[in-house]
Amino acid sequence: MLSTSSRLHTAVYAILLSVVLISATVHFTAFIAPYLEAYGVNTVTYTAVIASCALAPPASIIMALYSHKLIKVQEQLLELATTDPLTGLLNRRAFAHRYDRESARYRRTNRPVSLLLIDLDYFKTINDKHGHAGGDAALKTLSSHLNETCRYGTDDVARWGGEEFAVLLSDSGHQSALRAAERLRRQIETLQVAFNGVPIRLQASIGAIVCRKDETLEQAMQRADLCLRQAKELGRNRVMAFPEELMKADGDEASVA
Repeated sequence: MLSTSSRLHTAVYAILLSVVLISATVHFTAFIAPYLEAYGVNTVTYTAVIASCALAPPASIIMALYSHKLIKVQEQLLELATTDPLTGLLNRRAFAHRYDRESARYRRTNRPVSLLLIDLDYFKTINDKHGHAGGDAALKTLSSHLNETCRYGTDDVARWGGEEFAVLLSDSGHQSALRAAERLRRQIETLQVAFNGVPIRLQASIGAIVCRKDETLEQAMQRADLCLRQAKELGRNRVMAFPEELMKADGDEASVA
């Protein structure tokens, strides 16, 4: 969809093009009017014929090409503004918009939303051993897997930063979030990144929470990060979540299970 500025540019271009075509038609008709009158041809009628048959098709083609170009540029700008350049996943800004949308829907329908914060384990070791190119290959492999396995049109996946990824699960309560997180953890264990003929094995720690009503993304991320850090402290390659009963009280000070 074109932005307001793009629509304005298109409208201005259309007006200018129309003025030019009308002026050209008037001048051309004025030039040949003496010859037409000599044969008794109605100048106004001839002007209308020229404008509709000779000038309208080129004008339509030019406008179509210009509009297509604007739409293409707008799509490219939107992609640059909302996606992570390395992985192609949503970036933080786009993920925040999706979170606000799901949070509003949660308040309206009372259907829960869960958040997973995924962090690749020993990512520094991968970079040290295989270089940053190897690390990028690992990130791309994991991104592709998350994008393919999460529910299309329902879940949102973003690169949160570095080797961290965020997954927003719509219509998912505590148990659903835990099952999804554990399924992803097991799948990530089986992934192998082929890099310069050397396989790179992956594993990840995951923090899982059920978002609270009227909770900001920053607050939700803080709770998910607490779970993630405890998963790291307990040996990595595991899922940690807040106890289910703490999800029922919005005002409780939750502690990591």
